[in-house]
Amino acid sequence: MIQPKLNLIFMRRTLLILILLAFTHSYAQLTFSERVEYSEIATPKEKPLFFVDFWATWCVPCIHVSTYLNTLQEQFRDDLYIVSLTKEPSNIVRPFLEKHPTRLAVSIDYEGTNFNNYKVKVLPYGILFNAKGDILWQGNPANITPKIIRTFLSKNNSKIPIYDFLKYSSYENEAVSDFILDKDFEIRNIKIAPSSSAIIERAENITSVKGSLSQIVAYLLKVNERQISVKENHSQYELLIKENHNNSLKEKEIANHILKNLGYRLKKENRAGKIIEIWLPSDTSKYWTTNQIDWGEKNAKFLVDDSQFYADNISVSDFLYKLSEVTDLPVVIKTQNLLSNELFDWQLHYKFADLMYANLLELGIQASESSGNYSKYFIEKE
Repeated sequence: MIQPKLNLIFMRRTLLILILLAFTHSYAQLTFSERVEYSEIATPKEKPLFFVDFWATWCVPCIHVSTYLNTLQEQFRDDLYIVSLTKEPSNIVRPFLEKHPTRLAVSIDYEGTNFNNYKVKVLPYGILFNAKGDILWQGNPANITPKIIRTFLSKNNSKIPIYDFLKYSSYENEAVSDFILDKDFEIRNIKIAPSSSAIIERAENITSVKGSLSQIVAYLLKVNERQISVKENHSQYELLIKENHNNSLKEKEIANHILKNLGYRLKKENRAGKIIEIWLPSDTSKYWTTNQIDWGEKNAKFLVDDSQFYADNISVSDFLYKLSEVTDLPVVIKTQNLLSNELFDWQLHYKFADLMYANLLELGIQASESSGNYSKYFIEKE
């Protein structure tokens, strides 16, 4: 009875490797096995150039190169996408990044497929591609200068969406995409390094929320994590929710249900302080339609850089949740009856308040910072 299962596993692995080889040899795109971090710097716009930084945790020069590439990515946020690629497992990579954080995108290469295909023998090593997958430059990443990038930009005008060029195919992703929830939601303990915000991704019709208990409850209640207080729980969780459960009432019910199952209860109090007041328009015609940004079905719901955040196919309540997170202020909606479950694309500057409020007004959303009451939630043991 065991042999057929082993054969099936071998066939699946063989098929995956063949798929990866086919993708990389076609130079139409690059296929990696796992996404560890999204870029905090590059915009999610289509790019004409992509740079792969091959590295390893044991490579001391790679750390210095990463610092340089962060600066380079900052200079070419709209035209270049840099991804740091290692063939080490995530249980080694994630703790390393806790000690040596980067704002670049970080991914893992299954069995070193891309390392082998591009004959990477010495680290650090980098390859610059255009949108067609042609190799434009390769060598030590420390030697690629802004002048070199500008030269190639002047000669390569074709652009491609980031996640049309960078593909992800792995056992983990396959399992998520094939997994069918027999319930409306499910929560489980996972082993990941703590993050400053919840990791929110989608795989077909399922939303995955990874983070601490307070981060997951904050997402469900659509509030800032600072509005959630919990003691003596340092575990990390993954919550899977069917996409049709995206209105605030049902998500509040999910929050109460999972807390009860974990032996907690939720207590709510009113507090006073600085808030952002929101008045939603009755007409949503100024909102972006869902064809403005397209990251595909298996990607993050949000991408945040140091001044803006972007969202693909997100409800208004999810958008306001992220607004509260990036501004670090409670958002109080003055027109709850106008909350729509319809999905939209979003782009918002948040670094400077005046510009942020102007951006919101362009969408028909009136917002202002003031003093007022907001909800504070306490997660307590039953």
